Amino acid sequence: MSGNLSHSMRNNYDTHGVSGYYEKVAESYRNPHFGGLKKVLNEFMDRYVTQEKPTTIRILDLAAGSGEATEAFLNWKATRWPSSAAPPAPSPPPAPSTEPSPTASSSSALPPPRQPVARPVVRPVVRPNRPSAFAAVPPPTLTITAADPFTSPAYLARTGLPCLELSFADVAAGKLPPPPPPSSAAEGTPGTAEPEPYDIVIISFALHLVETTSELWALLTELSKRAKWLIVTAPHKKPDVKPSWGWSRWDPSPKVWGPAEGRGNVGGAGGDGFEIVLDRVRLRVWRSEEHWSAYE
Repeated sequence: MSGNLSHSMRNNYDTHGVSGYYEKVAESYRNPHFGGLKKVLNEFMDRYVTQEKPTTIRILDLAAGSGEATEAFLNWKATRWPSSAAPPAPSPPPAPSTEPSPTASSSSALPPPRQPVARPVVRPVVRPNRPSAFAAVPPPTLTITAADPFTSPAYLARTGLPCLELSFADVAAGKLPPPPPPSSAAEGTPGTAEPEPYDIVIISFALHLVETTSELWALLTELSKRAKWLIVTAPHKKPDVKPSWGWSRWDPSPKVWGPAEGRGNVGGAGGDGFEIVLDRVRLRVWRSEEHWSAYE
């Protein structure tokens, strides 16, 4: 099976059911909104690092699909803190010949041979990279734990990283392992440690698939105990996250970067006023009430 079957996700779900669809495209699924997803995640992570200044960012990519969010996070770090590999050293100039010049006794009719001329070395022009806005900020350690009950093969094929086969129901039942310890040397590799919260849990283009309010409450209440920040990306405003579920809406605008208050700019180009909206992809943010004491 290749591709996403139909370009319309609604048609895919209506024809095969949610579970049936993702089982059919387990090895080939691709998110058609990847370009917009990268843009909104880049924007959020720039603001997050600027405001929170984390040294470690432990991410849970839940309902990870084929790894679009994971790839976006890894690309974000790579572009904000690019490697500064030295250019290759130029080749040395050719050594002058050590052959003795023929004497007049050997052949008076032949002129002395011309000595080889050392050609100037053409050194490559090294253009300095444009300095990153984060050049003075130490790069945080980034670890990513992924989970998806259907598309682990597609995730592994795209990212080369493992993906736990956990569903939303599994997470709600407390089956989510802790994030890797901060000292883990391998980025993106789940580890074992004392129960610690994830710094960020992202649910990309999937939270609206939770079918009932009770299931959504169970999932988000459990996640509020397991993570500090919740990011939801989608092309629409669904679903609604209730304040009683352990999460408080956050305004990620640089001038505020604080609790969302009031109704915001409802209906504006920026969504409801508390969203990052780029290329028709919406990013909304919540903070965990249980873990917020660590920030105060």
